[in-house]
Amino acid sequence: MPGLVSCPGGLIVIGILTLSFAHINSEIWSNEVSDIQYGSLGSSVTLTCGGAQHGSPVHWRQNGSSVRLRHSLTSSGTLVLSNTTRSMEGNYSCHNQRGVLLQTIRLRLGHTPGYLSVSCRVPNHFKIHCSWTQRVTTHLPTKYITTYSVSDGSPLSCEQELIDVNECIISNPEFWKPKYLVNITEVNPLGSNTTITFVDLQKTLKPGAPNELTCVEVTGQPTQLLVQWNLPKSWPGGLAAFPLKFELQYRPVGSNLWSKLETENTSAMIMDALVGHLHHIRVRAQDAFINHSQWSEWSQVVQARPWSDPLLNTEETTTEFYDGPIFPSIFPVKATEKSPDSSFAENGSVSLLIAIGLFAAVMVAVVSTIAVLLCQLVLMQDKDNTGKEQEAGQCDKTGTDLHGEDEVLANLKSFQVGALLFQPS
Repeated sequence: MPGLVSCPGGLIVIGILTLSFAHINSEIWSNEVSDIQYGSLGSSVTLTCGGAQHGSPVHWRQNGSSVRLRHSLTSSGTLVLSNTTRSMEGNYSCHNQRGVLLQTIRLRLGHTPGYLSVSCRVPNHFKIHCSWTQRVTTHLPTKYITTYSVSDGSPLSCEQELIDVNECIISNPEFWKPKYLVNITEVNPLGSNTTITFVDLQKTLKPGAPNELTCVEVTGQPTQLLVQWNLPKSWPGGLAAFPLKFELQYRPVGSNLWSKLETENTSAMIMDALVGHLHHIRVRAQDAFINHSQWSEWSQVVQARPWSDPLLNTEETTTEFYDGPIFPSIFPVKATEKSPDSSFAENGSVSLLIAIGLFAAVMVAVVSTIAVLLCQLVLMQDKDNTGKEQEAGQCDKTGTDLHGEDEVLANLKSFQVGALLFQPS
């Protein structure tokens, strides 16, 4: 059987294998292992080609394409990126003159950590939940170190149950030492920053909303409603040492005013419901002993109508719709209220306008008459002052003028009496 070397096809195979082996060796020798380098956005970043020989020309590529000439390339083969932006992120590779890969660098750009927005809630006497969000988006891999301290004591760990969730939990806090300091440190490849939050346990204590609120009518009682609910899910049941008090609010549909009841039980009886009307009911909770703690959010609103005797309910009903700001949907409501008749108010308004118009006309007539009479009096006084040389010759005329003046005064009195008679009561 002829040997492989003597066969022309065998020689070709051997040549291909030899070239492949040489290429693999060169890739391994050239430190092809990718490195990750981090840089700050907006700054200058320098990439160094570790496999380049000093003074040898180096060619850089970004994501397989040649790097743009606007970036500076030093004689030692380093690449300087100025005023970096997110578009400059990616995989960079440097090559020698023969195109052999010398090194690859994965570049990631972002910001150093800033202060966090931290929020802590105390849903019961046994847990403190603290969560946070970034005020500065770093665009870089980040981890958080979470601790807390009480009364200047040594730091203790605030447990992070899930790494990918920005929340930690403090178990069994000491309520007789209500001043807690929560320390959350954000760390990324460019640096770290610490945010400290003060938590007052008693003022922050806020139960969850009561659950499974129900309301039913009381047979034979047209003004009563029985309301029941369960403790909040966040509040441990069966512990008499941590009781809750509840505020129950109710109102007829369409009213803006709430009536309220307070109780430490998980049920209450409404005694003054509006007969025949649909009502909305809600309830909230607060720690019974810590009065300056927070009320819970309101429970889901339920609706109910008191019992009514079907034999006596003969009024015609109409369908209305209620869309209050606190309710998530529109409820069809049966009601017997009727809007007030507005015809009486409109007729009263027209009568009032007619009376005002008549009064104004009378006053205009009176004022005009008075003005005319005053003008006549002024003219007569001017005639009386014409001089003593004409008094003797005009004595009879003067008597006539005086008689005319008396008539004017009499007319003035009669108009005043008429104005009083027409004046509205």
